Amino acid sequence: MGPIEPISRGQFFLMTAVSVVAGGVYIWPQTVISESGRDAGWAIPLSISIAMGLVWVQTLWPPHTTGATELGRMEDLWGVVRWPVFLATIVLYVILDGALLALFTQLLSIVFYPRTPRLVFSLSLILLSAWFASKPLTHLARTVQFWFPLVIGSFLLLAILSLGNFRNPTAMLPSGDIQLMPIGRGFLATWYLWIQGELIVTVGGHVRQTSWSTIRRWALAAIAFQAMIIVIIYGLVVGTLGPNAAVTLEWPLIYIFSNLTVQTAFISRPGLLIMVTWIIALVLYLAVHLWVLTTNLQDGWHLPEAYRLGLIGLVAALWILIVHFLPTAVVATHLVVRGIDPLAFSVTTFTTVGALVLAKFKRRRVHAAPRDN
Repeated sequence: MGPIEPISRGQFFLMTAVSVVAGGVYIWPQTVISESGRDAGWAIPLSISIAMGLVWVQTLWPPHTTGATELGRMEDLWGVVRWPVFLATIVLYVILDGALLALFTQLLSIVFYPRTPRLVFSLSLILLSAWFASKPLTHLARTVQFWFPLVIGSFLLLAILSLGNFRNPTAMLPSGDIQLMPIGRGFLATWYLWIQGELIVTVGGHVRQTSWSTIRRWALAAIAFQAMIIVIIYGLVVGTLGPNAAVTLEWPLIYIFSNLTVQTAFISRPGLLIMVTWIIALVLYLAVHLWVLTTNLQDGWHLPEAYRLGLIGLVAALWILIVHFLPTAVVATHLVVRGIDPLAFSVTTFTTVGALVLAKFKRRRVHAAPRDN
């Protein structure tokens, strides 16, 4: 594996931001409302806090290791055990990304283009993602740097235009009767938003002229920024439709934006921008995850660049199979919320905390070695 050209801190911030939330925001917040009801107001800040806590821990152990990727750094800590640990993470992330892709193609097919086969959408999105993922890190970072601000700007414009329909702010208030089980279910149902494909550890080591403490601050800023986005979406949906109506809609934000009209603007139906926005966001999300995954495997197996392109093709084929075997949005959503989310949270917590414990043990052993001699 050749050297990886470094990127800037701003590019790292944008790549971290697009690697979380963007993948499944189009089914938000129906998932958390359906799992926790009025307790969603407690589940959302809980999920944000734990996501930021895990990112904090995730940036504490890499300074005590060496390597070009997360898998390379894990070799110093886990030894041969790194392979089953990392492969378990890979399997979950590939299935999750395939399920989110399936949900998005179902959205396009059901709501916008019912006469177009879903295979057309899935192949188009996967080919675009594979194309961007095949490029070097600097090229991918520049692509994200150009497109992601446009995506966020378009979304915020639509959100501002939709404020005229925001009539029920009290619906956002959490229940006064705190129920731990609904909050826990809502928290787990939210976890798909925060899975960033181990990008922080892999890409963080390639940020130009900076320390891991600085990387930590930029990563936490990216998580906080995306947390603001999901809070805006939750408030907009619940404040416009109310929690009872929002839970009955598969894609409540699409309903709000699709019915948005502006008579004084040159675009009378600005809500159509949301599809362009989400297509770009999903492609960038998949491309970033695909780059991180294949780069880790390339580094771990000491493969030349041509083999990484083959790995990209293999993951793309797996995504196509997952889309094919998830025929409905209900099945795909249940797989994400009830199956992948609890497992992904458990694996992420285990690997992150475990790496920190092993790093501290290694540092203590290194400090003790001179005294032993």
